[in-house]
Amino acid sequence: MFSEKIHRYLFLFGLCSLAFGIMMGTVPTSVPQFILLGNWIIEGGFKRKWAQLSTNKLFWIITSLFLIQLIGMAYTQDLESGLTAIRILTPLMFLPMLLFSTKPINEKEFKLALYCFLLGSLVSTIWCLIYNYILHNTELVRNASRFMSHIRLGLYLNVAIACCFYFICTAAKNLHKFLFAVLLLYFVFVLYALGLASGLVNLSILSFLTIVVFLFKQKMHIRIISMVIILVGAFYGFNFLNSIFNSQLTTASGENNIPHKISATGNIYLNYDSFTQKENGNYVFINIQPTELQKEWKIRFPNDSFTYKPQLHNIQRYQVLVRYMASKGLNKDSAGLTKLTSEDCINIQKNITNYKYPQWSFLHKRIYEFVWEYDEFMNERNVNGHSLTMRLYFWKAAMSVIKKNSLFGVGTGDVQTELNKTYIETQSPLTKDWYKRPHNQFITMTVSLGLVGLLIFLISFLYPVNNLKKYLHPLFWPYFLILVLSFVLEDTLETQAGLSFYAFFYTLFIAQAFFKRQQNPVD
Repeated sequence: MFSEKIHRYLFLFGLCSLAFGIMMGTVPTSVPQFILLGNWIIEGGFKRKWAQLSTNKLFWIITSLFLIQLIGMAYTQDLESGLTAIRILTPLMFLPMLLFSTKPINEKEFKLALYCFLLGSLVSTIWCLIYNYILHNTELVRNASRFMSHIRLGLYLNVAIACCFYFICTAAKNLHKFLFAVLLLYFVFVLYALGLASGLVNLSILSFLTIVVFLFKQKMHIRIISMVIILVGAFYGFNFLNSIFNSQLTTASGENNIPHKISATGNIYLNYDSFTQKENGNYVFINIQPTELQKEWKIRFPNDSFTYKPQLHNIQRYQVLVRYMASKGLNKDSAGLTKLTSEDCINIQKNITNYKYPQWSFLHKRIYEFVWEYDEFMNERNVNGHSLTMRLYFWKAAMSVIKKNSLFGVGTGDVQTELNKTYIETQSPLTKDWYKRPHNQFITMTVSLGLVGLLIFLISFLYPVNNLKKYLHPLFWPYFLILVLSFVLEDTLETQAGLSFYAFFYTLFIAQAFFKRQQNPVD
């Protein structure tokens, strides 16, 4: 319909819009894909395109992951969930189709796409910072990311950091090097400011490997200096983690950490020896006078009252109140409650369990949550809502399902249904609200499509890498490491943001390397 030049502009517009939009949520990710597909259809030339695709082994290997999910629909019982999975995975079919049957992008166009991705990352994170620190003063770490989960945002920002580092190394002008260096430092700051713990872990691994590779090419004195810097950084990082760990779990000295029998008003305290939870080193479940707490809190906040006995009402308020008072080193009675400030009461009504929590950075809060989860797990207490320790039960349930359906799995749409049955049958300590998927892409794939599906999945993303390793862009390797790490602790391909992270970047890098090999074959 249009000239070849116009179609090329439309293709590049769609590609760059997608690179920008994947950082901005569902609609900005979806619309550019429709533009790309619409332009591809209007452009015509299907006979030539089919000839290119039908003989392209890499295209079929990459898209085999989508195709086996279609096969898995043949024996699934939950068609609605299966169709949802197919819809999410659709870009894994048509993005390779578009990029492998369209004129290959050159180096200038490739950089333009990366620039748009960096711009999208900048705009997205600026809004996250404004939203969390200026407009709303968000307390919950999980709400820090506005357009995707905080886990996915960490993945994207690590790729953005790798892109900045690459442009610093390759830019011809010092001004450009400086600008990319500032942008790199900004993205690192965002990881810290938004408490993206998994993103910081991935960044640490990437940085360590980058330094190791870099040091192999340097003189001895540079190696020694670099190792000293690494050790000093590791020392301060360890001290930071250890200080949070000790402040939470090391028992503080003081009368409030010794069980007493009677409150100042003559009422009997409740002391639970078996409950050793702490807040800021202070025991939570000792020196509790629930009747006094209930009465005094109701006087202050009649619309937020709670009852402990004979029936439970608004019990979360009681639980938060007890933990919060423990964090301040107070006995949980009327005398202790009078020492709470108006700010403390507001925090409690926000379900904040530690008076220091609002003062901490997002990263500090995330580490605090990990320490709490660790303590709960080690003392065989409640694991519900604890993201890391719950994974052990997710994996246990998934392995039970795999044993019963090892070869072909349960089907594309039946993963959650079969896991729910297993949680009940095995009497899992998880409550129904936390009957979740495995949070490991390899395990999830095996539950869904069995060992056959897992093998095809591994081939679909490992074979192209091995086949094109001589031609892959340097940025592919940090991206690939981040991708594999995400597969270990997340169901990366189960959400649009995670699937886009895989389908867009993986296809872009592989297609570029494929055409590069065609143009400059190396024996």
